Amino acid sequence: MVNGDRVRQVRELLGWTQTAFAQRLNVEQATIARIEKGDRQPSASLLEAIALQTGFPLAFFQQPSGPDFPMGSLLFRAHATTTTRDRTEAYRYAQIIYEMADRLAARVTPIPLRLPQLSETPHVAARITRSMLGLSPDTPIPTLLSVVERAGVLVLAIPVDLEERDAFSLWAGVDPARRPVIFISAGRPGDRVRYSIAHEVGHLVLHPTIKGQISDAEKEADQFAAELLMPEIAMRRELVPPVTLTSVSRLKARWRVAIQALVRRAFELEIITKRQYTYLFEQIGARGWRTSEPVEVPIEKPRAFKKMAEVIYGLPINYERLASDLRASTRFVKAIVDAHADRSEFGGNSGPITSSRGPRFPSRVLPLRRL
Repeated sequence: MVNGDRVRQVRELLGWTQTAFAQRLNVEQATIARIEKGDRQPSASLLEAIALQTGFPLAFFQQPSGPDFPMGSLLFRAHATTTTRDRTEAYRYAQIIYEMADRLAARVTPIPLRLPQLSETPHVAARITRSMLGLSPDTPIPTLLSVVERAGVLVLAIPVDLEERDAFSLWAGVDPARRPVIFISAGRPGDRVRYSIAHEVGHLVLHPTIKGQISDAEKEADQFAAELLMPEIAMRRELVPPVTLTSVSRLKARWRVAIQALVRRAFELEIITKRQYTYLFEQIGARGWRTSEPVEVPIEKPRAFKKMAEVIYGLPINYERLASDLRASTRFVKAIVDAHADRSEFGGNSGPITSSRGPRFPSRVLPLRRL
């Protein structure tokens, strides 16, 4: 029995309309519509063609629908230039990857959640969050992703570059078992990844449910991210006038945030005037730094998904077993796993993990539930 919702899920993940999908299968668009609605079962030959065209095994389309999965801050991050199809593609990727992670997580000991939900102002909420995550109030966060994962947040990497969407977040599941999840897109610079993670942590802390104006929520998440990554108490100490691109570049290496973010922070805190702010951004534009800044920040990648796969399926990972249990193609599953960090690269480090340790899972794995 084919689940039409699974057919639609994969079609939208691949960015195909019903018409484009029908053309690939040499059938009418109405046939695809009826299959997706559950009004028609495909023939054996059509089902094989669907599997061939999508790259997903037959078993994927024959399983029940996945867990309830809200849009979360994907709605917040929907830029004016982002099409509905682009947002749907991002949502479907996240939905499938989350379902896979949820199945793996059911077989290991979960990390206790230490991320608060607060109704404070963004600046105060960021300071409280720093404290609850065991961070000092006025020093850089060397490996933000490792801190966020150790706080019980599930961070998952989407193995494709999703245009206009660096990251998005949500509280997945049903109370009281809801868990915070952040998705990040591949192909982003290190400083941009860190800011996107901080921004999404702000949404999780401040906006566990969607309400109010989207523009207000985005502004609050930006304010939270700025205070989390560049605390006011530290910036007033380190952004000493005269603020120049040279001095800010040195701070970028220390704080692992963009030069542009530091300049904006200096203006927000009234360390520089509007005129100085404008001049510095003119210089940034003249040097071509708006799209490619100097001083490379190490790229941080999430670790938990790959760690769970290693614990359950061995090291090296038995991808055939993993893909079979997840009812997906080996190629698709491997692309997802590879988007996450090895032990040696966790937190952006080139050597073995020492103090920045990832989620701790038991050596004994629980019996596998029927997937």
